[in-house]
Amino acid sequence: MAKIAFWITAGPDQPLKALSGLRLAQRLRTTRDQKDVQVYLFGPGVGLTTDSNPQIQEVLKDLREAAVPVHACPANVKQLGLDEAAVLATGVALRPAGEVLLELVDQGYQVVGV
Repeated sequence: MAKIAFWITAGPDQPLKALSGLRLAQRLRTTRDQKDVQVYLFGPGVGLTTDSNPQIQEVLKDLREAAVPVHACPANVKQLGLDEAAVLATGVALRPAGEVLLELVDQGYQVVGV
C-alpha cells in the first residue's frame, strides 16, 4: 500500500488550496482505508492551526478523528508569532521540518506538496 505525506505550505490566505490537500488526506484514510497518510504544515501552512476559518477547523478536527498524524514546524510557529499552546491544543504536534522530511523519505513516503 502507498505511503503518502501531504506537505501543506498554503496558508490562511489560500484556504481552498489548503483544504484540497487536507481533505484529500482525510478522505484517503477514511474512504480508501489508506493507513499510511500524514500531514505536515510548513511555512504559511502552520497558520492554518489557529485560523478562524470554520472549514479549516472542521477538516483539522476530521483529521484528528481519522487518526491522521498532523505535524507542524516549530520554527514557523515562532516566525509567524503564533501561540505554541494554541497550536498544540488543535492536536497538531510540533517537529522540525528537516527531521520530518528526511524521516518521510527514508520511510518511503511520496511527499505531495500543496
